[in-house]
Amino acid sequence: MASIEEYTFLSKGAEAEIYLVDFFGLKAVAKKRVSKTYRNPEFDKLFIRNRTKIEGRVLSELYVAGLRVPAVYLVDEEHGVILMEYIEGERLSNIIGKLGINDVLKISREIGKFAAQMHNLGIYHGDYTLANILLNDAGIVVIDFGLSGFSDDIEEYAIDLHLVVRSINATAPHIADVFVKQMLNEYKIHYVGGAEEVVHRMREISARGRYIDRELRKSIMREKYVA
Repeated sequence: MASIEEYTFLSKGAEAEIYLVDFFGLKAVAKKRVSKTYRNPEFDKLFIRNRTKIEGRVLSELYVAGLRVPAVYLVDEEHGVILMEYIEGERLSNIIGKLGINDVLKISREIGKFAAQMHNLGIYHGDYTLANILLNDAGIVVIDFGLSGFSDDIEEYAIDLHLVVRSINATAPHIADVFVKQMLNEYKIHYVGGAEEVVHRMREISARGRYIDRELRKSIMREKYVA
């Protein structure tokens, strides 16, 4: 695989660096997981390899199912790199408060439907916030599945919904109530399991203040990342 230094650097997050790549004439994104000095070297390799594998598999399964996520071009587990489709769009966290109410309602329904379809596949996102949802002319595109995984635990699904609710309340509180109502209604329509149970669990989580952030999830639920 080509050296990462040949790519155009875009941004750096807690666990990965993002680069713009020309992949056989296609505009693509390279996501490279980075090593952490505080982790045991052997565990670090295992962590990166398996998290890369899981993220690549999640993206592929969602894409094949017809959900709007970046297409995966290549997964290099040993180097912790995923090459994927470059998606044009604006992060919802930057624009949701500026949109008209009809657009807000449409987007909230799309977010609820996406969550339900994702959960129907036994997949949770793990960081389902407005910052990880892009909007373009075709609708929403969900990105950054770095904390995603496979599970039939409704707690994981409830956390996804909780994170969206928390995100809209922090970003655009003036439209949060109507946004959440529409999102949950759409979720109940499309989720094939016990939607009311998931929503009830989401409300329990919100009431308890059990917001599990990225770093806490990595330390507490470590086994899921190397399964």
